[in-house]
Amino acid sequence: MKNKIISKLIITFGLLLFITLLTQFITPIGVIAQAAEVTQSPSIDKEKNNYRLNLKNITIVKGKTFSLKVYYLKDTSKVSFKSSNPEIVSISDDGTLTANAVGSASITATVVDDTGSYDLTCDITVGPPAFSVKLTKSRIILEVDKIDLLKVILKPSNTAETARFSSYNDEIVSVSSGGRVTAKKPGLTYVFAEIDAVNPDGQRKFTKCTVIVTTEEDAPLLENFFNEHPELNLISELDLTLALEEFFNNLYDPANPEEDPLVEALYQFLNEMFNLDELQKTFEQNKVAQIPINQIDVIAKGIRYVKTSYK
Repeated sequence: MKNKIISKLIITFGLLLFITLLTQFITPIGVIAQAAEVTQSPSIDKEKNNYRLNLKNITIVKGKTFSLKVYYLKDTSKVSFKSSNPEIVSISDDGTLTANAVGSASITATVVDDTGSYDLTCDITVGPPAFSVKLTKSRIILEVDKIDLLKVILKPSNTAETARFSSYNDEIVSVSSGGRVTAKKPGLTYVFAEIDAVNPDGQRKFTKCTVIVTTEEDAPLLENFFNEHPELNLISELDLTLALEEFFNNLYDPANPEEDPLVEALYQFLNEMFNLDELQKTFEQNKVAQIPINQIDVIAKGIRYVKTSYK
């Protein structure tokens, strides 16, 4: 009996000792886990930084500048910039980059704060400026509230420059930065596409498209009129343009047409101005469609174009 009691006491003591030792082993494990979380927290914050450049890549014209900016800077943040190839693109301490030569380079913005260092990269492509600009259309006819897209041909083909669009009369047509023309009210005006290159006289190079806005009924009739009268090509483009401007903006009111419909009235006006009957005979006899306009002796009534009249 006494031996049984002693055995039970030994077993109980052993269990208590085991539980005590087990508790001591479990507690350090919990402490190690918490320590690991504290150690990793800075790297977690680093992954969540919000630093951003205003652009990740940009195409810029040689000789131009652009300002890189870092967003979401903290009070403790310091920024430095470095170019991978300063001969192509150089950059100042304030983030102003300058395109020095045609080619590619990258700019690295390094942000340092109390949590670490972070690198942000912007890829730069430098292209040549344009020396020539041309529109694919010299004249378009639109109904009111309709749109058309003007496309530009720039040379050289690898230029990084884009043409700047403008409308001479926004009340007649408006134009977007991408060449989207919107017709607003009947009339005639011009849409210009301009580049930085200059002519010998110092004026920037540009090209223009004549835009005629008319009614839904008259738009297709006007298209047919110009297609059916190739002799109009014998008239100086500038003289014809100003004559059309005089007709559509001053002489003909589409809201109150006179006895003659639009196309008939336009023909009478141009015939009086340029003698279309004689031009048509010249066109048919000499097949002037294949002869440069500057070799044709056309008798007109002296309308002369001056660029400053459009500016």
